[in-house]
Amino acid sequence: MIRKRFESWWTVMKGRLERTYGRNKGFSSFVKGGWVQFLYIVGIVFMAAGIVNAMIQPVSSSFIIFPGRSAQSISETAINAIALVLGSAGIYVSYLSGRQTTKPRMVNFYLILGLLLIATALYIGIYVYSSKG
Repeated sequence: MIRKRFESWWTVMKGRLERTYGRNKGFSSFVKGGWVQFLYIVGIVFMAAGIVNAMIQPVSSSFIIFPGRSAQSISETAINAIALVLGSAGIYVSYLSGRQTTKPRMVNFYLILGLLLIATALYIGIYVYSSKG
């Protein structure tokens, strides 16, 4: 009885795994899952935020925002990345406001939310820039 249940459970799990990952799909199932695109976008955001500069010219970890323009801290890179993501999300939400045709009240909500996200990202960016000296 236990053996039958285990074998039926194993058969069901094996079937689910084969349907999910496929036998001969390999890299194409990984791409279809969207992980490559996600990792690509994360890489672009961190490169634009300055991860290379922060790794080449490390500064003391006591600085959240390093006051000099010649170097950058890891936490400053994270702040820049957050500002980039907020700005990108704001642009996308503003784009969605123009595509919203079923609920007219949502157009204003999406547009205001998108503009607030863009304004927040700009504020963070200007604050970091002014803190650099």
